Amino acid sequence: MRDLTSTIAARLDAHLTLPLLEFALAEGTHDAKSLREAKLATLVKTKMCDWAEEARAEASGSGSAAEAKARRDATVEAHAALGKAAARAVKFASDGALIKNLRRDKAANAKFAEDNHGVTSADVDALYKFAKFEYECGDYENASEHLGAVQLLSADNERCESALWGKFAADILLRNWGGALDDMNRLRDALESNASTSNLVKMKQRAWLLHYALFVFFNHPNGRNLIIDVLFQERYMQAVQQEAPHLLRYLAVAIVANKKRRNMLKDLVKIIQSDVYDDPALDFVVAAFVDYDFSKTQEMLKKCDAMIEKDFFLIGCKDAFDENARQYVIENYCKVNKRIDIANLAQMLGMPAADVEATIATLIRGSKLNARIDSEAGFVHVHVEKKSVNEQIIEKTKALLSKTTALTQAVLANTQAQAY
Repeated sequence: MRDLTSTIAARLDAHLTLPLLEFALAEGTHDAKSLREAKLATLVKTKMCDWAEEARAEASGSGSAAEAKARRDATVEAHAALGKAAARAVKFASDGALIKNLRRDKAANAKFAEDNHGVTSADVDALYKFAKFEYECGDYENASEHLGAVQLLSADNERCESALWGKFAADILLRNWGGALDDMNRLRDALESNASTSNLVKMKQRAWLLHYALFVFFNHPNGRNLIIDVLFQERYMQAVQQEAPHLLRYLAVAIVANKKRRNMLKDLVKIIQSDVYDDPALDFVVAAFVDYDFSKTQEMLKKCDAMIEKDFFLIGCKDAFDENARQYVIENYCKVNKRIDIANLAQMLGMPAADVEATIATLIRGSKLNARIDSEAGFVHVHVEKKSVNEQIIEKTKALLSKTTALTQAVLANTQAQAY
């Protein structure tokens, strides 16, 4: 089973990597010494001096007090100098009512700020540098506020995009999921509207955005719907298939864990069948919904349980995934078997027999299964409606068409990527 911590971290900045490392340390999923060294290596890329020294002590048990003090003093001095240079813009940005009333017209905003508050373009540049430094120091709240003001006042599109990436990261680290979602949507618009960026670069940027967005997808109340909506957009699915196929794991878990989006399983299967990426969640979907291989399904469920428990983003989905996955397996098992031994099915799924029987009863009540439960004997008798020859031919034709379409899409995506 593949752990994705290092794979995901490669597309995140140092600050966003730290929660993943802390989770791995707490869960004991990797060698603790290696993780402590990785944590230290990550922290020294930031300006969070005190935390870095704590990590240094944990990793090596020693450190130079004089060097630590020198680094801290230099950081404090730089913070003070940058703050002084940006003081006028900081005062302007701190006025919430004033900022709220600014318009989307950046030129008008800049003129208003200069004419009425003396905030020049040089002040906005100073604010940007100060906000970046605040972020590096771990002051995410002020960094988010000040980077937001830069976006409203700066006419430099490249700087505004950089500020938006920083604000997105800061809002994630503040666990401000509503704000982070707004940032994500604005970033998506900015990436797509940049006419000077090549298609290949845009595809790589989409892949980076999706890695940052994992925090939103698995923490925002509507996140599990959002990941499905975004990744099934053609341009984002192409980015996943070409740049980050490991993200299909998160899409698969989100769909299985979300009963209301079960209809997307068929679309997911098309994607999986055109991809060679190996993952427990994807293997489970194929075994349960394509091959009806219940021995492999049982094996993949166990692997999925272990994988989800050790995945920083997915651990919150564990209960919903377990419940829905097992219900889907029970439903499919009943569809292909006329007589079912409840105890055997329960053992296969690692569930109490009473829970299996209750699930089947729910399926019967919901008209998803035409069956009769013999509780005393411990069996379920399923009425299987025999399909006509025409219906069988139609189903096989649809399946063949689905596989052909998936293969064609994969070939086209690869051809387009090479053309860039």
